[in-house]
Amino acid sequence: MTTDAAAMAPGPARAPRRFRLTLRRRIVGSIAVLSAIGLLTAGLAALLFERERIQESVFVSLQQEIGEFRELADNGVDPETGLDFAEPDRLITVAMQRNIPDANEISMGYVPGGTIVPPDTAGAVHGEEAFRVEVTRHVTTAYGTYSSPAHPDVLYAVLPIELNGALSHYVIAHDMRAEYSELDGTIRVYAVAAFVAWLGLILAAWMLARRILAPIDELSTTADLISETDLNRRLTVTGGDEMAGMSATFNRMLDRLQAALGAQRRMLDDAGHELRTPITIVRGHLELMNGDDPADVESTRALAIDELDRMNLLVQDLMLLAKAERPDFLTREPVELHLLVEEARDKASGLGERQWLLDPCEPITIEADPRRLTQALLQLASNAYRVTAPGDVIAFGCASSAQGVQLWVRDTGPGVPIADRERIWNRFQSGTGVSAGGTGLGLAIVRAIAEAHDGTASVTTATPAGGAKFMMELPARARVGSGTPGILTEVITVERSSQDGDLPAPDPANDTQLRDRAHPRTEDLPLMERLLGPRKE
Repeated sequence: MTTDAAAMAPGPARAPRRFRLTLRRRIVGSIAVLSAIGLLTAGLAALLFERERIQESVFVSLQQEIGEFRELADNGVDPETGLDFAEPDRLITVAMQRNIPDANEISMGYVPGGTIVPPDTAGAVHGEEAFRVEVTRHVTTAYGTYSSPAHPDVLYAVLPIELNGALSHYVIAHDMRAEYSELDGTIRVYAVAAFVAWLGLILAAWMLARRILAPIDELSTTADLISETDLNRRLTVTGGDEMAGMSATFNRMLDRLQAALGAQRRMLDDAGHELRTPITIVRGHLELMNGDDPADVESTRALAIDELDRMNLLVQDLMLLAKAERPDFLTREPVELHLLVEEARDKASGLGERQWLLDPCEPITIEADPRRLTQALLQLASNAYRVTAPGDVIAFGCASSAQGVQLWVRDTGPGVPIADRERIWNRFQSGTGVSAGGTGLGLAIVRAIAEAHDGTASVTTATPAGGAKFMMELPARARVGSGTPGILTEVITVERSSQDGDLPAPDPANDTQLRDRAHPRTEDLPLMERLLGPRKE
């Protein structure tokens, strides 16, 4: 017979399960301890109060009976003789006959030669010699306590009587242990009821803590299920208490993390996709380059530098789009919008020969980032320049609206087909029939700038005759003031020649971008940098 050694081998010893002092256990434990302390304190306070009340009641009763005995001794007469009491034993006997003792009470008299007690008092405290010695030592009215193994708690009152030269004592004693017995029974009932209530309180606290801490358990479960590839899970927010606020805050944190990781992932995907083409082009030309041919080397070098420049601009634009989702993307300040639009028109006029118009503008002041808004307007102007020809109109403007304020750039080019008006705002998307150029991120940057200002970007037909009007609409809360509307219309017509500095005039015969009269998703970023200045990282 063979034995599977692996099956017979003992498995790894399981680590002992450690007791976890969870938050729920700490809450329930704290409630249990505090409630136990409260119940014990309440019971002890009630016990002490009731004992004090009973003692006070007994003491008052003793005072009353001593007063009645003194009244009998001073003013009473012996019912048998009709005269004053002649002997102390007779006085004590009559007092006992007239007095109806309370429960747990006994009266007695100590006279020379004996003890006077009511009938049926066998085993009472009067039979103890120590008690007789204790009470007969008093020569004036006194109250005191006595304790012995048989009678551990006795409260007494003694009134000495001097008659015919002899000293006798009238004593009333209360058995306090018997007085407290009923209270002790009540305390036992209270203890049982308090213990049951305590258990019920612990059970209710456990269930309540479970309900209250349910969002934390859900948070822990959700956090365990979240991974870098799945950030779609969210907590359920119910009510308006602190737990609901915590859940909402956690959800907002997940939204920010998802947005940040999404932006990072899109940047990496876009960079990987778009950089592959120029890298392939450069690699292919380098592999085919004839090192012995100076012309081929120079041509390949020029092509490689051009592709590297394009990759650099692409990376810069991708970084700009990634930063657009960060809270520090904008530097807001009061901006006189009509002046900003006019300055953007003046800068864009350097692009080339067009009719650069300024539509009627309202003097409006808003809280915004002037550099980002200028960048967006110049991007739209660059796109408009690409699809228009010399003599066409490119106009800038701003105005207030029901939703806030509007900024726009319009042109008299071919316009944007309705089917493309939403798609062209996406990354690396061009309008129908548009030739490629630039990085393909221009309109995506414009929309990112508008959304960073909590606004929107859209495109419509400029006029019934055609053209396109690219517009940014910012919310009303960004508007901090406005003046009386005024007309700031102005026309700048720019004619450029090849000798006009760093910006060469476009040649309609050779510029394919001018021949293609539709709005592309492109931009001339080197030109934008010359117009706007160095990029702010």
